[in-house]
Amino acid sequence: MQLSLDDPLWDHLPGAYGVEDVRGPLSRLLEEWEPELCNTLLWDRLYHQESLYPATWAALPWLWQIAGRHADAVVPLFDFFAHLLALAKRAPASYCAYEGLPLSGADLGHWHVSTPPAMIPPADALFEALVVWIEPWAVQVCRALNTLIEGADRARAAHYLRGITAWVHPEHESIERALGFLSDGWSIEEMLETLEADEDVPFHMSAREISFASQEAARLQELCPDLARDLRALVDAVRADSPATPTQPHPDQLSLFD
Repeated sequence: MQLSLDDPLWDHLPGAYGVEDVRGPLSRLLEEWEPELCNTLLWDRLYHQESLYPATWAALPWLWQIAGRHADAVVPLFDFFAHLLALAKRAPASYCAYEGLPLSGADLGHWHVSTPPAMIPPADALFEALVVWIEPWAVQVCRALNTLIEGADRARAAHYLRGITAWVHPEHESIERALGFLSDGWSIEEMLETLEADEDVPFHMSAREISFASQEAARLQELCPDLARDLRALVDAVRADSPATPTQPHPDQLSLFD
């Protein structure tokens, strides 16, 4: 589902700092790859402090098209896609299908859109179509991210795996959280020490999360040995704090890409 770049609805879709020009940069990036312009669009207009926005989702089909058009766009755009997947299902507001994606045009008011609702072009069809489009799109992105893990450095591989895990297994919050630290360059030891100091309790993973992390470590051994080693270290550290934790795989707990 692509909102035409000529559609006046763009002038009413809020981003990180209210309604800004999104379709202009999209048009330019479709014609020519401009790294700085893309960086500004993604991280200054479509994202802010772990938040996504209506303009983010409206731009997504166009960003996907740009990724397929320019080889140099793949890494920066898939970095963004991974981050989007990591946030999308994280406790969205009651008026959102995913983080920042409203259920209807009437919900745009939650982003302090100043235009009276009667003056905003119909938006329900866009948001409904995006919800349908996102599911198969996310499957494609997860498979592409898994491919990109091979040969990636530890931090980027952790970032990609974080997005995959958060989307496919949102119940594994502890693993997603740990991967966020690893993607920022932290070691397992630094992460565990910091979390325990801040929260006064050891980092915890459920038996299913331990099983899942162990399976992913085995799967990633050839794709990204450094990340596989970190996942094994994480499992060992959690087991050491909870020696009685069962470690057998749960029968319905499958690896992401078996």
